[in-house]
Amino acid sequence: MNGLLSTTNDPAFNLATEEYLLRHSDKDVFFLYTNSPSIIVGKHQNTLSEINYRYVNDNNIPVYRRLSGGGTVYHDNYNLNFCFIQTGKKGELVNFAKYSEPILLALSSLGINATFGKRHDIQVEGKKVSGNASHVYKNRVMHHGTLLFSSDLDILNKSLKNNPLIIKDKAVKSVRSEVTNISRHLDASFDYPSFVKYIFKALLNYYNGSTELSLTNKETEQIKTISGDKYNTWEWNYGYSPNFELNKRYKLNNGVRIISRIKVAKGLITECDLKASDSSFSNLIKEVSKSILQVQHDKRSLKDLLYTIDDETLSETMISELLNGFFS
Repeated sequence: MNGLLSTTNDPAFNLATEEYLLRHSDKDVFFLYTNSPSIIVGKHQNTLSEINYRYVNDNNIPVYRRLSGGGTVYHDNYNLNFCFIQTGKKGELVNFAKYSEPILLALSSLGINATFGKRHDIQVEGKKVSGNASHVYKNRVMHHGTLLFSSDLDILNKSLKNNPLIIKDKAVKSVRSEVTNISRHLDASFDYPSFVKYIFKALLNYYNGSTELSLTNKETEQIKTISGDKYNTWEWNYGYSPNFELNKRYKLNNGVRIISRIKVAKGLITECDLKASDSSFSNLIKEVSKSILQVQHDKRSLKDLLYTIDDETLSETMISELLNGFFS
């Protein structure tokens, strides 16, 4: 198994690299990469129910969907992601302990007493530093995970907060765990670049005879295509979410109370029931309810549509308030 170290922190490109190496290559490889601040949801999750939507949008934190299942994670420039891709026998491909072993040994050699947790995570002193997930394609497996080195845990916690009472769905839910950073258990002089180099070298040594790989120009172009066609699209990152229902009660600045219920299927709003406490807004509410049907449950799409509604009571402030009401 040879090693590949990413030269970019573009989340879409790195996720596309994982898919390319799994599905379009026969190489057995371990791949290390760092992503710019972003949220990565599991394949079978409802993106909206996993994130603090307003916080994420206000702070321009992009959201991506990965190929594997499991829970939602936060990435930033001080979180190292590892990925093992290997051909094997069907029925024996998924093995969390096997692929966690070289990471545990590397951390141990740094003097860190890391353990393999019951949820297939890696913990230090009972707190999570690594979440793991796997995905099988034919006779190949991809096992990947995170290593929190010195991530901003405040942003992590704020980004992943949500209100489970607002959204009804059957999507896979994340199980939140208390997390910590690996850097807390190391000398302050051991910085993130040093950590990345150390883990990469440790993995090269673990897999005897392994060498460092680099992507060819042809591979890079194919990965860019996968990134653009899939990982950089709303359809994959949000629209792929399982069907769900979102219920909210809120008050507009003018004092009118709104009761909102919408259903979303395959990324489109299929049902909308809005009610206003002030009857003078009933016509507007009916028009909004009717207009947004079969529209992408996407803030930009809905905003553009609301601006086309010709009603003098629909102010710019109210458009913003209604938009917030359509999301968690």
